Amino acid sequence: MRRWLYALIFTVGLFGSVDAHAGDMDFGYTQAPAAGEDPAFLITPQRAIQEIYLEIDAGNRQWTHTKTNLAAGQQVRFSWDRDTSVTDATIFIRAIYPDGFVEELQVPISYSYGGQLSVDLSNAQADLEAHTVSVSVTTEIERADVTAYGARRAVLDQRSIDLVGGPGTVTIPWVGDPEEVVLLDVTVHSSNAWASFTYSPWFLNIPHDDIQFASNSSDIPSDQEWKMTNTLQELQEVIEKYGDLVPVKVFIAGCTDTVGDAAHNRDLSRRRARSIASWLKSNGYDNPVYYHGFGESLLAVRTGDGVDESRNRRALYIVAANPPPAGSGIPQVSWTEL
Repeated sequence: MRRWLYALIFTVGLFGSVDAHAGDMDFGYTQAPAAGEDPAFLITPQRAIQEIYLEIDAGNRQWTHTKTNLAAGQQVRFSWDRDTSVTDATIFIRAIYPDGFVEELQVPISYSYGGQLSVDLSNAQADLEAHTVSVSVTTEIERADVTAYGARRAVLDQRSIDLVGGPGTVTIPWVGDPEEVVLLDVTVHSSNAWASFTYSPWFLNIPHDDIQFASNSSDIPSDQEWKMTNTLQELQEVIEKYGDLVPVKVFIAGCTDTVGDAAHNRDLSRRRARSIASWLKSNGYDNPVYYHGFGESLLAVRTGDGVDESRNRRALYIVAANPPPAGSGIPQVSWTEL
C-alpha cells in the first residue's frame, strides 16, 4: 500500500538541469549575496570524497578550487569574486570517491544582488488535501514557479503561479497528481530577487510479511529470512526507480501488542527493529537505514491492555526522503541510524 506525506529537502532546486546522483552530493548556493559578500556554491557530500575539483565560469572569468579528503556530511564552500553585473555562473564539478568512482557534473546557476529574499523552511507545513505548502519568506513575493517531477525524473507538470504574499508565511499551491509526484522544485520571486527550495511529497510504505519472532526475542529466525529477502528486493527496486531524484532512506518502526509492561515492549520493539535494519545492511542494502521502537503506542488494531493481537506485532518499513513528520500517522521521534 502506498501512503504519502511531505518532506523538505534542504538543497537548492537544481533538478532538471543537473544529472546528479542525489544520494552522493547535495548542492546549494548564495541566491542573493549580501552587501560585500562574494557569491558561493555549497556542496555537502553524502559519502566521503577523496578529491573534489571545481571550475567556476562567471562573466568570462574562471576560478578553480580543489579540496581533498571530505567526510560525509561536511559542507564545503567555493566562492568567486563579487561582480554585480554578473548574475549567472556555470560550475563544473569532478568528484573522485575512495572506491575510484569519478563523478562529473556541470551545474548552471543564476543569482541576484537586487534584494535579500530567502525562504525559511524550519516551520514549513503542508496541506496534502489542498495540495499546498506554507513557508516563510523574508520579503514580499509576486509569483512562484513550480515544477513537479515523477519517478525517474519525469516532468509531470510545470507552471508559473501569480502569488502575492510576505514577508512572513506564504501558501504555495503545488502541481501534479499527488499519486505520482516525487519532488517539487519551487522558486519564489520578488520584484528584484528570487529563492528556491525543493519539497517532496514522496512516501512509500513497503508491503511485506512480518517476521515472526520467538517470544521475548529479537533474533530473526532462519526460517523467516525469506521474508527479509523479499523486502530487500522491494527496496532495491525503489532505489532503481527513485534514487536518482531523492535520497532514499528506510525507517524501520517496531511495534508490539499490549501484552506485558509498556517499557519492556518499547525496548523489545526497538531491538527487533534494529535486527531488521542490521539484516538489511548485512545483506547488501547500502542506503541509510534508521530504526525506532514504538512498543504498544502504534497499534494497527486498537485493543485494551494485555490483549494478544498478532496484527499489532509488526514492523513498518517506511521509505522517504526525510523522517516522517507530524500528521503522517507516524509520531515524530529521534530515529537512530544504524
